[in-house]
Amino acid sequence: MKRAVNLMMKKMKYRYLNKKETEAAIIHILEVLLDDSIPYSGKHRKQQWEKGWRENLESGNGVPKYFGKYPVCRLNGRLIKVDKNWEIEQLHHLVYELTKKYFSNLNYIFEFGCGIGHNLVVIRDYLKVANPDAILCGLDWTKSGVDFVKAMGFKGSVFDFFEPDYSFGCKDAGILTVASLEQVGKNFKPFVKYLLKQKPKVVVHIEPIPELLDSRKLLDYLSIKYMHKRKYLDGYLDYLEKLEKDGKIEILEKRRSGIGSLFIDGYSIICWKPI
Repeated sequence: MKRAVNLMMKKMKYRYLNKKETEAAIIHILEVLLDDSIPYSGKHRKQQWEKGWRENLESGNGVPKYFGKYPVCRLNGRLIKVDKNWEIEQLHHLVYELTKKYFSNLNYIFEFGCGIGHNLVVIRDYLKVANPDAILCGLDWTKSGVDFVKAMGFKGSVFDFFEPDYSFGCKDAGILTVASLEQVGKNFKPFVKYLLKQKPKVVVHIEPIPELLDSRKLLDYLSIKYMHKRKYLDGYLDYLEKLEKDGKIEILEKRRSGIGSLFIDGYSIICWKPI
């Protein structure tokens, strides 16, 4: 298997778009928002994900194909020109820092919706020194994704957000989701119920969270519209805040990361733990 990422946290070059480039990018975003053929998330897309991860498995390519698709990304609410590796490198840096903050002393770390496991590689690289005995496991609803993470030396298991398997335990573990829980739309309660029952030590999400964006700003507004267009995670933070008010969880942090792709400010951070 090809290694998914070079974890040298170098400062990658970028530049802000000029006015003409910004207008062209926004026009492209609007064209996509007006295109009714754009696929949306949900149970019906499982076979497409199975097919996509199988192609990665067969080629040995550890980087999802959707990274580097466009030479424009988002940084702190502005559009920037980047090279093809900028987005995935920034995401991996974010995973690295959150691993350092929340997972360093945990014996088990599980990534739910792991796909082909590129984030697990980042976690493993950090824990080689900080906690070499930690056990890492990737869970995905596709068999091809699970086969890939097993081939890279991780533990793996099939798991479906829509129908959680309660026989899979994660008590006192660290839980991670990265742009995967987004696929459930408004149907996130089964997974939250599963987590509350299992009592992990901490849950870390890097997901598109519309509640953390400002709809009064154009790029945020377009990001929210794109989330709705794709039927991504909706109402999740509001639900967690209600659980916190009811004394069932504690939210440790909730914030934007400042990084995103052309269409979406999709890497917001929510960290919480059951009480």
